[in-house]
Amino acid sequence: MGPSGSEYRRVPPIAVSSSSTLVNHTGSWKYIRPLFQDRVAPCNAGCPVGIDIEGYMNLLREGRVAEARDLLLRENPMPGVTGRVCHHPCEVSCNRESFDRAVAVHAVERMLGDLAMPEVPLPAPPARNQRVAIVGSGPAGLACAYHLAGLGYRVTVFEAATQPGGMLRLAIPEYRLPEAVLDREIERIRARGVEIICCVNVGDDLPWWSVRANYDAVFLAPGAHRDRALEVEGEQSRGVEPGLKFLEDVKRGNRPNLGRQVIVVGGGNTAIDCARTAVRMGADCLVLYRRTRAEMPAIPDEVEEAEREGVKFEFLAAPVAFESKRGRLKAVECVRMRLGPPDASGRRRPIPVDSDHFTLPADTVLTAVGEVTDLAAVPQDLERQDSALRVGAWGETSGVRVFAGGDVTDETRSVAHALGAGKRAAIGIDRYLRQAAGEPVEPDGLARLRYGGSGNVSITRWRGDDPIQRASPTNDVVRFEDLNPSHFQRAARRDDRRLHSETARSGFTEVNLGLTRDGALEEARRCFNCAVCNGCELCLIFCPDVAIARGTDGNRFDIALDYCKGCGVCAAECPRGGITMTRAGL
Repeated sequence: MGPSGSEYRRVPPIAVSSSSTLVNHTGSWKYIRPLFQDRVAPCNAGCPVGIDIEGYMNLLREGRVAEARDLLLRENPMPGVTGRVCHHPCEVSCNRESFDRAVAVHAVERMLGDLAMPEVPLPAPPARNQRVAIVGSGPAGLACAYHLAGLGYRVTVFEAATQPGGMLRLAIPEYRLPEAVLDREIERIRARGVEIICCVNVGDDLPWWSVRANYDAVFLAPGAHRDRALEVEGEQSRGVEPGLKFLEDVKRGNRPNLGRQVIVVGGGNTAIDCARTAVRMGADCLVLYRRTRAEMPAIPDEVEEAEREGVKFEFLAAPVAFESKRGRLKAVECVRMRLGPPDASGRRRPIPVDSDHFTLPADTVLTAVGEVTDLAAVPQDLERQDSALRVGAWGETSGVRVFAGGDVTDETRSVAHALGAGKRAAIGIDRYLRQAAGEPVEPDGLARLRYGGSGNVSITRWRGDDPIQRASPTNDVVRFEDLNPSHFQRAARRDDRRLHSETARSGFTEVNLGLTRDGALEEARRCFNCAVCNGCELCLIFCPDVAIARGTDGNRFDIALDYCKGCGVCAAECPRGGITMTRAGL
């Protein structure tokens, strides 16, 4: 029964539309609007190699493992290596560190790298006639070769040693990087059509003029194979050995007699490798470092592993003299240090406390305070800068058609930085040779290829064949403050499986066993997928104007701007910072 007449009189008059409310463009008075933008995840920005980490993590979240592996291999020719020996700055940059713990990117990358091992891609036939020579088969040289071959060039790598790999093979101990892993990575690079010729010392066995005359471009990546001297009294005593030479000797299968007490001088990865290797040879080992633990350039995980294996540390101390008896080392005289103002490296400068000396007994001292490149072995007409070759943004040197990268330059010395340098040079060589052939090349283009403002570059962006659709891509790096963490749940990080320390120190079996495939996939699901839209639909759910709908492509969202009032609720609720409020188009 409907309302009576008196009840009708109590109903206030209302406006009734005879058509749809869609005729009212309620968003017509807004002054800002939401925009879906793929910004830059901090892991991508922090990766010196230039890997789309967030991209392959998102593919893993969707269960697309093979596609994630292929996306990784586009940018990184050696994921099995970097998953083991990289210092993973991506994890230092990870926004999840501000929530619970950073995602174990290295473990996920290692799993994908090992997954790629059995599947060696067939070589593509050369698409271009130009030939490129690469001097040195370390990570920089191999990366340059890999990417140039992918761009269609005919590439020959010359290596002075009997096997390719540079310092990856010559110095990194087997317990960190098994040679079988390195061999499989190099086989994948060869399968791209790269020719690697060993036992050829360019400059001696093969004259420089011959290389320059017979190749359209040359990339120099000879590495740094000489230990830096301490310049301390008594350094020539028997028992004082360069750390790099010691590691190379052990990698060749030799087992030098170190005695009982070994002191390693230095705080980098070479020093830690020396200490852990000495322990495996039955010595008691002490690392002597002139700064504090916080300033050590060595990978923190490796330092912790050394401690578990019994290595001791003496911080804020440095050798000032080596004491010997009949030419044989007996002890090390040391001085205490204090930290002063920052030096050129940004770390606080160690200053000797002259009144505080002490002596440590030692049978062997291994010096590991850095390595230098023998610049006498590179063409003398190339411009130098201190103890390195001067290079431009694309690795170009002062020599015509000559590029350089890795430890021969002033680049940060790490495997990841070397891989990134090789890729940049490959793009630089491609730009140069295309220009020489009269093909149009954008004047600079470096900013377009970068993730954020760092020096890394994406060769996928250079080729223009990114398989991932980007929404208004920018180079803005998303911070934790740009996220909405209320939509995430805390989840424990999966730590690597490791050999027991007693088992580890008894031999050279690989210590870090990584994660299982399932464990790595679970770890990948902890990724926030910062800076992008991954279809979570929270913007659609929270929009008070019902102005957001799933896009016709099934992946993105469409915004009905005629009805969007610009309230910003969608941007505020977006967990990943994939929506920004902008005046664009208004």
